[in-house]
Amino acid sequence: MMAQSSLPRWAQPAWHVALCLLAAVPAVAAAQTRYQVARGERFRIEPGESARALGTVAEGAEVVGAAERDGFTEITLQGWIWGRSVAGTDRDGFDLAVNARSGENLRAAPNGRIIGRLASGFLLNEVSRNNEGWVQVRRTGWIASPALRAVGAPAGAASGSSSPDAEPPPTDGGGPKLDRGVTVGDVELHRVPEGPPTGRLGVDSPVRVLARSGEWVRVATEGWIRERDLRPSEAGVLLGVSAAEVTARPRDFEGKLVQWTVQFISLQTADELRPEMPPGARYALARGPLPEAGFVYVVLQPAQVRFAEALQPLAEIVMIARVRAGRSRYLATPVVEAVDLSERRP
Repeated sequence: MMAQSSLPRWAQPAWHVALCLLAAVPAVAAAQTRYQVARGERFRIEPGESARALGTVAEGAEVVGAAERDGFTEITLQGWIWGRSVAGTDRDGFDLAVNARSGENLRAAPNGRIIGRLASGFLLNEVSRNNEGWVQVRRTGWIASPALRAVGAPAGAASGSSSPDAEPPPTDGGGPKLDRGVTVGDVELHRVPEGPPTGRLGVDSPVRVLARSGEWVRVATEGWIRERDLRPSEAGVLLGVSAAEVTARPRDFEGKLVQWTVQFISLQTADELRPEMPPGARYALARGPLPEAGFVYVVLQPAQVRFAEALQPLAEIVMIARVRAGRSRYLATPVVEAVDLSERRP
């Protein structure tokens, strides 16, 4: 009796190979789902409320999801980060780490919409680079499933919801956005996000939310102090105003003077993509106001152009400037006109 033998894989009939490929397609397609983040949420190293948070993902960001476990979905976060804010590493199979002390923004495109905030030390894999100093990066982690909505799904339909009326479980980064509240403990008060603390609020202090920037909120509170503990501020100049406030409420700040410390990046010339500036105007691209990691366009007078030409990249400038536009047409970037500039020495 002749022993049976199986044909080598390359000799299998074409129809058999085709059936095998078709059978594999549904499994691959089901493994990857594109989601939109329905509310700002923590990006964690593994599933679970107690797992270490690596950063935050902004509302509206689009991500690719795969496995789901214990109410969390594994997602791949991809975007662009400023090249000077990352450094090479060989830790845990990654090739980049965020080295900015206060963390850095992740953007949908170079200098584009913010889709996340990455903590200092955040490990990443590089995808590509452009000629303007931006790096495209990728990282896989976990996010609470109720914060995700499949792309194409109706608003309010979130991943992991058992019924349309089910209330999602509370998380430390989600839930409805408050306009008023009380502090949950003795908390530090900061003049700007990620900046040094300037005071403290006791437990159950009532506050009103004025603006948001990532996981930070600017608050107003009321109380009493002795009049002898006050001094006049600079006449007509607003102190402690964040870029997030200006872009969120442009009409409240346009035409007002602000005092900001910014980091000089480069000297540029306005074109049709910067309609908020006179054509051909010279302006400084700067980061800030520090320690914020966004950008600001600073329109310069001729004498100030000479000052900027002498600056080294990343030099810090203390400036008084008038807000020309709370946000540019194509990017949420404040445009200001410099009134007074001075270099901040270490």
